[in-house]
Amino acid sequence: MPQPLGRFLQLALGAACVALVPPSAYGQSLKEQLHGTWTIVSAARVVGGVEEPDFLGQDPVGRFMFAPDGHMCFNAMRRNRSKFVSPSFQAATSEEKSAAYDSYIGYCGRYEVNEQERSIVMQFELSSFPNWTGTTQNRFVDVTGTRLRISTPPRLSEGKEIVNTILWERGK
Repeated sequence: MPQPLGRFLQLALGAACVALVPPSAYGQSLKEQLHGTWTIVSAARVVGGVEEPDFLGQDPVGRFMFAPDGHMCFNAMRRNRSKFVSPSFQAATSEEKSAAYDSYIGYCGRYEVNEQERSIVMQFELSSFPNWTGTTQNRFVDVTGTRLRISTPPRLSEGKEIVNTILWERGK
């Protein structure tokens, strides 16, 4: 094989191998890997060992943003939500407001990363669900390439274990 082509193949194979190594292998912390904007791919929950779509439906829309200064913002909704008849959100009917609330969730606040547990602790300063405002929530995270998986710790409801998981892709 001529020398220039051999060097080209070496460089190409080296670049391909570098692309397969996760960012953490380059010394990035989990917090550094989270920085930026993520777009929702899917949302599911496992109830008693059976996976089902969560309240956002089969094809949700959403963004999760993690800033280097420790602030985060999450917004997600069902795709194709019904519009209100009135152009004013204040003039919507109770049914319209109820349907809008049932198909959307959002929160913002601060976050800290626990590198050893591969988790984030979020302090909710604002939330569409009033009970979360002022609370602290823990989530487990896994970053693989351009994908981020965020899961709730298991919790019991009506005698069944429930875990919610959202899969994200890094924004472009």
